[in-house]
Amino acid sequence: MKEYVSRRRKTTRLGKGAREKILSRITELVPRDSPVPAILTQNMTFPAPRVVDSWNDMAHISVNEALLDRNLVITANRTDPAHSAFEVLRTRLLLALAENGWKRVAITSPTDGCGKTFTAVNLAVAMSRYEGCHTVLLDMDMRRPGNMADMLGARAPGSMAEFLRGGRAVETHLLRMGQNLLKIGPNLAIGLNDRVESYASEILKHADTTRVLDRMMSEMKPDVVLYDMPSVLSHDDVLAFRHHFDAVLLVSGGSVTSAEDLAEVVRRMGDNTPLLGVVLNRGE
Repeated sequence: MKEYVSRRRKTTRLGKGAREKILSRITELVPRDSPVPAILTQNMTFPAPRVVDSWNDMAHISVNEALLDRNLVITANRTDPAHSAFEVLRTRLLLALAENGWKRVAITSPTDGCGKTFTAVNLAVAMSRYEGCHTVLLDMDMRRPGNMADMLGARAPGSMAEFLRGGRAVETHLLRMGQNLLKIGPNLAIGLNDRVESYASEILKHADTTRVLDRMMSEMKPDVVLYDMPSVLSHDDVLAFRHHFDAVLLVSGGSVTSAEDLAEVVRRMGDNTPLLGVVLNRGE
C-alpha cells in the first residue's frame, strides 16, 4: 500500500460529549484491519441506465496497466483483493445519493496525507463499470497540482483554474480513459490540473465557476460528480465551494488523523453540510 503519510500525529481521546457528536454523524467505520475504505449508508436506490451523446468529443488518456498498478489504482486491474472494498463503497454511495436526490460529492480529509485522491480515483474507476452511471471526477485541489494526473498517466492536462474561469470548453478540458482491457468504462469523464493556483478559494467562490459548472452539468448530464478537494483544516477551499456540492465523503488517515481533527472538521463544516460517511484509509 502506498505510503501517504509524511509524519505521524499523536491521537488523543475526546470527551464523551464531543465523541458522541461525531459518532452521531458517522454511521459506521471500516473494520480496523481493512487497508481501504468502506462506506456507511443503507436503504437506497440505483440510477437507471441512459445514454449521453455529448461525451463523444472528449480526448482520451492512454491506459497503461503497469502504471496504474504502480500508482495503486487497485480498482483498475483488480488483482489486489482490497479492490472489493471500493466496490462496496461505490454501490452504497450511489444508493445514498439516489435516495436523497443528490449528485455532487466533495471528497476531502481533515489534513493532507490521508489518501483522499487515492480514494477518489479508485472510487471513480469502480463507478465506471456501472454502464448506466455517468460519472465526472474533477481535481479541485489546485494547491497541490498533478497528483491525480500522475496517478492516471495523463500528460499536460491543463489548468483547472483556466477551465473554471471559462477559458476551456467542457469537452476540451475533460478527458476519458482510452480503450483498455481493464473494463474501465467510457462513462467516466475526468478533469485534471497541472498548475498551482495561489488564489484557489477565490476562484472556487467566483461566479464564473458557478457558470462553468452549471454548463458542465447541463451538457454532460452526469449521474454523479466527485470533487477531489483540498483538506478542510489546511485551507478554506472546501468552505468556499460549499454551494457546489450536496454532501461530503471524509477520508481519515489511520495514523495521521486525530480525534481532535475530526471534531474540528465537523465544527467547520457545520450542521447543514451532510456527511455521507467517514472512510478510514490505512487502518491498523
